[in-house]
Amino acid sequence: MVNAPPVVYPVGRFAEGRLLFVAVCVLSAVGLLSWQMQTLVTGFKLWAAWGLWVACAGSAALWAPRQTFSGGRLGWSGEAWFWQAHADLAEQTQAVAVSVGLDTGQGLLLWVQPLDEQGGRAQGRLRSAWLQAGAMPSKWHGFRCAVYSRPKTVALSDGRPQELV
Repeated sequence: MVNAPPVVYPVGRFAEGRLLFVAVCVLSAVGLLSWQMQTLVTGFKLWAAWGLWVACAGSAALWAPRQTFSGGRLGWSGEAWFWQAHADLAEQTQAVAVSVGLDTGQGLLLWVQPLDEQGGRAQGRLRSAWLQAGAMPSKWHGFRCAVYSRPKTVALSDGRPQELV
């Protein structure tokens, strides 16, 4: 199998993310309201249900933005993945591990995790990156090929393959 060619792709903001979050909150609130009206629940159970809803929605609103990569470039060197932030003027890169969370054909939700100095073990928290075909249509096919390509392997002395990435 031939590895995918090197490619660097811009990672922007997931513009629809806030709209999706608001839609999920509204739909869950409607579900909670319908439960409340159908069961005619009152008192502690009602307050506990709404308190849990507020806690979940609030924590998701605070947590989710910290779990995304935006404003940078995700690249495949032909052998390994790397992340480069736009704010990084020295053009330094961070080795990362990439896996697919969702593939819609025109968009990819990728799970990205930094690798240690040797580039072998994942370290740090798992973050997400949303990439869309419209950002660079000419490189989209090559990028998707890189996402689904297998990492190179080397044969160990006993003949077993070992992944490099």
